[in-house]
Amino acid sequence: MDTKIIGQRILHGRTEKGLSQAKFAELLNVTPQAVGKWERSESLPDIFMLGLIAKAIGTDDIRYFLGHDPCSCSCGCCDCCKG
Repeated sequence: MDTKIIGQRILHGRTEKGLSQAKFAELLNVTPQAVGKWERSESLPDIFMLGLIAKAIGTDDIRYFLGHDPCSCSCGCCDCCKG
């Protein structure tokens, strides 16, 4: 698991939603310092928190944090659709 990818994805998702660290932290009921540490890859959120972060940034697939880009199709023929 590449912790840098996780931090980059959290940062990207937060900024794409136009949220400050403080507002994002408020949504997740954590401190802005925790969000900053995740984004700098100094620490990692637990698996439960990753699910909440995913919902907050608009994805329902926590594999997004591992570098997988969710597929927008549902063809069932490509690897991303097979899960």
